[in-house]
Amino acid sequence: MSFDSAYIYTALNVSAITTLLSTGGLINSRLIPSDFVGDKTINFYLSGPYSGVLEWDEYGYTLNCRAETDGESLAIAQAVFTQLNRAGGSGYFTTCTVLGTIPPQDDTDVFNTPVDIILKSRN
Repeated sequence: MSFDSAYIYTALNVSAITTLLSTGGLINSRLIPSDFVGDKTINFYLSGPYSGVLEWDEYGYTLNCRAETDGESLAIAQAVFTQLNRAGGSGYFTTCTVLGTIPPQDDTDVFNTPVDIILKSRN
């Protein structure tokens, strides 16, 4: 089961977001591939529980908006928020929460501004 990650990917794969990323920088995975050479990325993954009890489907996703500078990381997160917060389409509705930026931990790391997304749809 994809848990509707294809919808998230499609919603993020727009020029308002992809122009801020390195080539191939939109990644549907918890980890960035070791052979990826860019420094501006969004990697996203299902992070919340999924319960079939509800009368609708609800998925929690975490997006990591990564870049060399704090400002670039925040700009990516803002573009995601603008694109997806309170947005609907194809039977889905999304809301976003931008979290505090995490600074680099060492010379090999970059700034990361996480965005939590709740994706809802009728089942």
